[in-house]
Amino acid sequence: MAYLSSFDISSYGLSAQRFRMDVISANIANANTTRTSEGGPYQRKDVVFKAVDFKKTLNAKIASDNNMLEYENPLDDPFLQEDANPAIMSVKVDKVVRDESEFRYKYEPSHPDANEEGYVAYPNINPVIEMSNLVEATRAYQANVSAFQSAKSIAQSAIDILKG
Repeated sequence: MAYLSSFDISSYGLSAQRFRMDVISANIANANTTRTSEGGPYQRKDVVFKAVDFKKTLNAKIASDNNMLEYENPLDDPFLQEDANPAIMSVKVDKVVRDESEFRYKYEPSHPDANEEGYVAYPNINPVIEMSNLVEATRAYQANVSAFQSAKSIAQSAIDILKG
């Protein structure tokens, strides 16, 4: 594994988890939104992540933007398999999907968005699930910060060793 790619992979993980926390925050903020610009109540959103082969993505970007040589790990062992499993993978946000589950209906005949029977459609957001997803995203973010700090500590130790 290339040394600097650990920084890149951690930064992609940080970015993906931060985006997930933004979507969860929007869900919590709109838990009682009964009217949107698209019409109807707010629909819960969820983030779908996608694993990305970091080396392949980096080389494709180098080939398209520059006239430089392909990235190769200088520490690769030539006796190892060419495509060892698992490959170095990173993560990116693939898409944001809407939760198509049923809306919550509450009897409030005086509400301006009530239907003719007096029921108001509220978003399909469960605050307990949103908070558990937020805690999970926070933990993943913290794990990426820890991995980044460990890689930084290793780099600092290597520099100290080279100083003599």
